Amino acid sequence: MKDGGNIENESIHRLLDGDLEPDEKKRLIEQVRSSPVLQEEFDALDGVVRAVEASERMAAPPFFTAAVMRRLQPKKAAWGTRANDFIFKGRMLRWNMATAFAATALVALIFAFAVRTRNAPMETAMLGQQEPVVNVTMRLHAPEAHHVAVAGTFNKWKTDSHVLTKQENGVWTISLPLKPGEHSYMFIVDGKAWVTDPNAEAYRDDGFGNQNAVMRVSI
Repeated sequence: MKDGGNIENESIHRLLDGDLEPDEKKRLIEQVRSSPVLQEEFDALDGVVRAVEASERMAAPPFFTAAVMRRLQPKKAAWGTRANDFIFKGRMLRWNMATAFAATALVALIFAFAVRTRNAPMETAMLGQQEPVVNVTMRLHAPEAHHVAVAGTFNKWKTDSHVLTKQENGVWTISLPLKPGEHSYMFIVDGKAWVTDPNAEAYRDDGFGNQNAVMRVSI
C-alpha cells in the first residue's frame, strides 16, 4: 500500500504489532492521519486484528490425534499381519473416510441450495427496497474555532466532505443521514486538530493513542 506519504505495508503491520520506535510511530501516525485513504485502510487492518484477537479459538477435531498417530512410523509387524492390515484395515478406513466425506459434501450442497432457493424471493424483494437512514445531529462547542468538519466511517474519513455550521452560542452543528449501525468519528478543528466528541455515547481506541467517538444509530 502506498499513498502520498509513501507508506509501505510493512510499516503499517509493524505499527499494528507495536514494533515501531516512538519517533517512527509518531511520523507514521501523522502520515496516516493526513490521508483519508490510508486512514480507511488502517481502520480496516485494525478491525481485522481486533476480530482475530476476539475470535474464539477452535479446538482440534476429535480425529486429529488419531490421524497424526497414523502418520508416525509404526513398528514393523510380521508379514502376515501387515498383509492382513493392508487388505482389510487400511483400505476399509480410506474407503469409509472417502465415503463419509463425499456424503457430507453432498448434504452440504443440498442444504445450501435449499436455503438459497428459499431466500431467493426475499432477496429479490429487498433489492427493490431503499436502505433506511436516520437523520442525526452532531454538535461541538468550539467558540474560538474558525472551521469545523467531521470525519468518520460514514464518509471514509474524509476531512472536507462534511462541514459544520457555527451557531451564535459558539456551538457547531451538522445533521447527517446515517444508516443504522455503529459509526466511529472525530471532529477536525481548523483543518489540523483532531478532537474527540466529549458528548459521545461511547469511545474506542483509534490505534494512535487517542480515542474515536462512537455513535450507535437505530431506527
